[in-house]
Amino acid sequence: MLNAYQLEVLASLAILVAMCAWGRVGRHWVSIAVAILLLATGCLTPRQFIEGVNWDVIGLVLGMGVMTAYLELSGAMDLATRFLRRRVASPTLLVFTLFMAAGLVSVALENVSVTLLFAPIAARIASELGMDIAPVVIGVALASNLSGSATMIGDPPAIMTAGYFNLAFTDFIVYRGRPSMFFYTIAAMVVACAVTSVMVTRGSAARIASSVREARAPDPRIDTVFVYEALGFLGLKIALLSVRHIVEVPLSLAAAVAVGGTTIARLLHGDRSSVRRAFREGADWRLALFLVGVFAVSKAFASTGLARLLAVAILSHVGRSLTLVTTALVWISVAASAFMDNVPYTATMLPVVSSIARALRVDPVPLAWAMLLGTTLGGNLTFIGASANVTAVRYLERKGIRVSFSDFLKISAPFNTASVVTGWLLFEAVWGF
Repeated sequence: MLNAYQLEVLASLAILVAMCAWGRVGRHWVSIAVAILLLATGCLTPRQFIEGVNWDVIGLVLGMGVMTAYLELSGAMDLATRFLRRRVASPTLLVFTLFMAAGLVSVALENVSVTLLFAPIAARIASELGMDIAPVVIGVALASNLSGSATMIGDPPAIMTAGYFNLAFTDFIVYRGRPSMFFYTIAAMVVACAVTSVMVTRGSAARIASSVREARAPDPRIDTVFVYEALGFLGLKIALLSVRHIVEVPLSLAAAVAVGGTTIARLLHGDRSSVRRAFREGADWRLALFLVGVFAVSKAFASTGLARLLAVAILSHVGRSLTLVTTALVWISVAASAFMDNVPYTATMLPVVSSIARALRVDPVPLAWAMLLGTTLGGNLTFIGASANVTAVRYLERKGIRVSFSDFLKISAPFNTASVVTGWLLFEAVWGF
């Protein structure tokens, strides 16, 4: 039986999902209201709330929003868009290339940053090809989320898993002589990106000829100094993030360095209008508020034992078959990650995985791969489950494009199905017991 706190957390999660699906009330207000409800009912203590909210990600979101605005104002996104369109003629191949680029960059760079960098390019390409902008921008976010567990330095769940089981970098590529997470993740990304690019570009081929001619027109006037400044400080941010696990650079600090450097450079040039526009258009407090509430719900889900209870209850019915156990771990993680942030879920499930492995007297790492696959590949189903997805939805809303819960599912469900089924089948083919 569930206790009162667990029932209250489930009710809070249901309210958040239902109100986001309804779409009549600003989701940021709903999210904050749910967080307040969890605190008022005692499901979360103030200390748990503060610990549960990933303030570093909140800072990164705000900073990268401003940095993305600088890149758009400088014309860097226009240059990137025209570069891609001049070299790829097919709209389907162009969108597939964009999705894959976002996914591959996310192997080494944080997902929210990748989404904010690629979303303006995706929006321009879709608009100039006469396509619906929303599916292409959402596809970029989905692809950036997918590759986080390809290496141990990608996303927090991969880092946490590596630390818990004392894994080396190469273990994510080959483990005990068998292909590991890198191959499952990249294969799943290729299949999902291919399926989604075909789906979102359907019917656009007739418009490509005029679009390509337009792309070959002379470049508009662009402030090259501004472009170099923005790209230079962006490169510094990427360099800091690349070594953040060595020198312990916070995500928010790296973003602050990029924003601060670009701002100072613009002010030295007397360009105060760009600075004002970047902070006005880029700093998205609504997105920050929504993420605070989502992190609070995720923390409550983990701290009240709901995630562990769900996993243990389901796994108790699959017996001692390792194939069934790993399959259950994949699909439980898919379901849970769709509605809660993957960091607290991973923290909750790692001891569960270890306990299952001890009970079955098997190596826990393959079981951890199953959990990690479901967590990474499954978090794409809703925009609640991943910060990058929320970021993409808010980017579109700032462009005047409303994305409902069902609108997101129309893109995420095929993408998610293709990626999870591909990753799961490959995993079972390699580690089938």
